[in-house]
Amino acid sequence: MDSQTLFRSFRLNGRAPHLSDLDLYARVFGTVEGASRLAADLQDWDRYRVSPWVMFHADYPVGVAGFRIGFGGEGLELSFHFLPEVAGQGLASEFVQAALDQAASLYREDQFFAMVSLDNAASIRVLEKVGFVGDPPVGGQRRMRLTLTPRAGQDRAVPSV
Repeated sequence: MDSQTLFRSFRLNGRAPHLSDLDLYARVFGTVEGASRLAADLQDWDRYRVSPWVMFHADYPVGVAGFRIGFGGEGLELSFHFLPEVAGQGLASEFVQAALDQAASLYREDQFFAMVSLDNAASIRVLEKVGFVGDPPVGGQRRMRLTLTPRAGQDRAVPSV
């Protein structure tokens, strides 16, 4: 198993998915959806070396979060799914900001999108805090988009609002 840390923020670290993560995926997404998501993440990791990471807080697996390659010029798809028992601790907000910083510097990406269920007000707030703007809802979901722009005199990209 590749246990190399690929993502790090103040309280979180992430590594590539592995078959041994099936239990975590089942706890996060449900048994059937968890198995299919893990299979897709493993395939994306093998093909592109880009897929959501398995996230840890204090050496405890707490979720699945990261990027997928958005085909068709839409940029990277951002997703974050944490276990219910860690809700309200600010881990999603911490993850999103650090992940955008990493994607801008490591992948040189400035276009992002996220698909969010309309009934997931907490995730919508997390995304809006960093500048994501929602498209009109379709089928109970909203596509949220963000374009980062370089700040004058700096290499670091920041959300364009």
